[in-house]
Amino acid sequence: DIGGTSFDLALITGGEYSIDPAPDVAHFLLAIPMVQTDSVGAGTGSYIRIDPNSNRVETGPDSAGARIGVSWPEGGVETPTITDCDVAIGLLNPDYFLGGDIKLDRDRAVAAIESQIARPLGIDAYGAASGVIDLFEEGLKSQMLSRILGKGYAPVNYTLLSYGGGGPLHVGSYTRDLGFEEILVPSWAAGFSAFGCSCGDFSYRYDASLDIPVELETSEEEKGGIADMIDGQCAFLREKIVAEFEKSGLSEDDISFQLLLRIQYMGQLNDVEVPCRQEWVDGVGGLDDALSDFEELFGMLYARAAKSPELGFFITQIAVGGSVPVDKPTLPDEPDAGPKPTPDAHKGTRDVFWKSEWMKANLYEMEMLRSGNRVDGLSIIESPSTTFVVPPECYTILDNRRIFHLKSA
Repeated sequence: DIGGTSFDLALITGGEYSIDPAPDVAHFLLAIPMVQTDSVGAGTGSYIRIDPNSNRVETGPDSAGARIGVSWPEGGVETPTITDCDVAIGLLNPDYFLGGDIKLDRDRAVAAIESQIARPLGIDAYGAASGVIDLFEEGLKSQMLSRILGKGYAPVNYTLLSYGGGGPLHVGSYTRDLGFEEILVPSWAAGFSAFGCSCGDFSYRYDASLDIPVELETSEEEKGGIADMIDGQCAFLREKIVAEFEKSGLSEDDISFQLLLRIQYMGQLNDVEVPCRQEWVDGVGGLDDALSDFEELFGMLYARAAKSPELGFFITQIAVGGSVPVDKPTLPDEPDAGPKPTPDAHKGTRDVFWKSEWMKANLYEMEMLRSGNRVDGLSIIESPSTTFVVPPECYTILDNRRIFHLKSA
């Protein structure tokens, strides 16, 4: 999610999202489990400056946010932003920002970039703006790649969903050469977070700390006792979830439960949250399954050679989630109109300074494209709420749900 202030990234792996049991907000640790999301201070409103000591470009972390940048005189911003660079090199139409409700001044953006960025670097304004965007997108790529590799996977294992007002503008460049299985851009990208909230199931999660060692010499009988102990705690947490749902008139039969255990090797510091295969541990077999799944996850995160079952295991926490599905918004289902856009979808061309050279970009109105239409790069697909850039050597196809699929040519 790329907005005006930040780049937010989270992973859904095998249908599961990760939970951070003790997130930090403004350097304070919270005892409130949250969905694990990495937020980087790098949005389209991020300020661009030259460090006077190193004479290098710095992006953010502060941002103009909703004030856009120097290209919007009414915003009162004097420091150029990523959006100003996008306007300067022709990626954004200054007369069609928010559908034309806000008029941007391209000459003002170019002048600010020239005086504050280009001149100190000894280059021209357009080269400076293009270089800044390259640095910005490389930073996004590095953050995303480190998050995926840190999970023990590679981009080829994932579909990337790009949204937020600035996501479609930069997705073609920051995903270049990474080899994602699919790259999806919803046509309602700017409102996709709100769409996600409306799709979220009604859910509660409760957890409790445990201190349960499972050593190699632990007998089957002792393992059975451990499984029963965990299931007893599970039953207690389930009761709390049921009580919360009953306040909304929902019964236990309406709820889907999930059991999770946080496990680590004995004597080590890093525990891993392991989704159990069933709603209960249910005996020695379920406990062995959880320990086996922990080792598989640990090996993916830290390398296979790091697995150390000889140390024994330590179960540090139990968590139980309960959810009830809500009515979901209905997505469109448009008939296939073929690969060729209609003439009224094409809005002409615009000069764009793309990777150190001026090129002609075809312009399209997003709302006029139809299911099955193919758009080849270099193209810019505009709507009042977002702009989708299709780089050269790429193309995109709009599906029946009005989701763009970005592909390499």
